[in-house]
Amino acid sequence: MRNAVTGDLEVVDVTPANEGEVLVHDVRATTPTTAFALSRLADPDTLHRTPVGVFRSVERPVYDTLMAEQLDAAVERQGKGDLAQLLTGNDTWTVVG
Repeated sequence: MRNAVTGDLEVVDVTPANEGEVLVHDVRATTPTTAFALSRLADPDTLHRTPVGVFRSVERPVYDTLMAEQLDAAVERQGKGDLAQLLTGNDTWTVVG
């Protein structure tokens, strides 16, 4: 169950009286809030009821894929570029130490 004051999760025994208030976790939820709260239940008081398994399973783009797409878009807009021209060009600065 979620604590109404702090938002933390509490381990409870399910009874007919509280069954409708018990949290049912959705691993595909768009926000990670509940998954994170579940991961914080591993303390000495709840050790015999520590949740295990998949807390979050969402489809998201991979960083490498996003970066490759961004680089491809930049090359398409501005051309491939020339490293030698960049290194020998006028756009330089002096580091004073």
